[in-house]
Amino acid sequence: MSTLRLFAIIFIFGAVSLAWMILGGTLEYRTAKLSDDLGQKVDALWGPSGLMQSSPCVVVGNDEQQIKFERYDDPLAGDVKVDFVHHDRYKGLLWFSTYTVRFTGSYLVKVPAEGGLFMFCLPVEVENITFTLDGQTVGSAYSQKFPNTLLVKLPDDAAEHTVMVSYEARGRDSWGYKTVWDSTGRIGGMKKFTLTATTNFSAIDYLDGSVSPTKPAQPCKGGMRAFWQYDTNRTEKWIGIEMPSRQNAGPIAARMSFFAPVSLFFFITVLFTVVVLKKIPLHPMHYLFIAAGFFAFHILMAYLVDVVENIHVAFWICSAVSVFLVVSYMRLVAGMKFAVIYVGLAQLVYLVGFSYAFFWRGWTGLTVVIGAIATLFVLMQATGKVKWSEVFKKRNNGAAVPPSPPPVRLP
Repeated sequence: MSTLRLFAIIFIFGAVSLAWMILGGTLEYRTAKLSDDLGQKVDALWGPSGLMQSSPCVVVGNDEQQIKFERYDDPLAGDVKVDFVHHDRYKGLLWFSTYTVRFTGSYLVKVPAEGGLFMFCLPVEVENITFTLDGQTVGSAYSQKFPNTLLVKLPDDAAEHTVMVSYEARGRDSWGYKTVWDSTGRIGGMKKFTLTATTNFSAIDYLDGSVSPTKPAQPCKGGMRAFWQYDTNRTEKWIGIEMPSRQNAGPIAARMSFFAPVSLFFFITVLFTVVVLKKIPLHPMHYLFIAAGFFAFHILMAYLVDVVENIHVAFWICSAVSVFLVVSYMRLVAGMKFAVIYVGLAQLVYLVGFSYAFFWRGWTGLTVVIGAIATLFVLMQATGKVKWSEVFKKRNNGAAVPPSPPPVRLP
């Protein structure tokens, strides 16, 4: 191994790394562009991200034109039930986490002495809205001053009544509930509140900043059931449920591409060590074709995920193609045994194994570090007695320069 050949291998590594950076940047741009474009289409077809429902209130007055909206009271009690039906929808390189929610809220309200209106703010694009007053269906009207807000006239009897609201809505990613009408952070007057959420999925999670259920969610038929109960005011908190989401192919493929130089570096280091120990002469052109075989994995992955819905299927197809390219090539260079045992196994570890670690959320970095440390240990043990000065000594036409004869001593 001459110094010139070593620099040639380093140059090949740098050129391929630059190509991976360009490919990763292209994937990130495509993903961001698709996220904006397709997100708007999914919003139009299905519903917006992060629906938020708030508790209703009772305002003083019999007519919206006469009432003062700063004078309002919270319900005396509330009982809310929400049922979620979740679906994953695939568009381009992205999965969208969509759902349908069936909302039913029962509220105990006290009518002011001057009369009152029940105000309920709806999320966007709801369907099948119904209101009942003490079990009897009643009509409603949209507010002229508050968007997406329905008004129900209450009886002028200064008594307590139960108003029930139900509707269906569609959204994506998450759903939330605020136990107070406004967002000023004031302490509300609803003393008793319960919310029961039923899902058709088991991977239930809660949004950052939201309050956890009163008890851990329990399994139910086909999903989970979570329960919140407040006997005193908890209006500084809110409830947020996050829908499960599938890993998107675009961001994963981009991260694999950005990480690929590290994978190739470990592979070349191991291969270089093996050829030194086995005394197998490899030309820089051999390393170039090996690097091209690695690059084939990522560029095929970048386009295959557009047409293969399951990213794991696309991953294993790309892995098989790349391993076949490199192993079949090295079989011609150094024989079947060397190609399968050393090259094939190293590629499975450093290309396939390291890349697959990106599917393990939260464990990718640790997996790579453990693999790197294990590789370092093996290489140190295998090369501890190698005389590197002999490996990199000057060559003459591919042969080692013979040592100079000892000086002749004159009598």
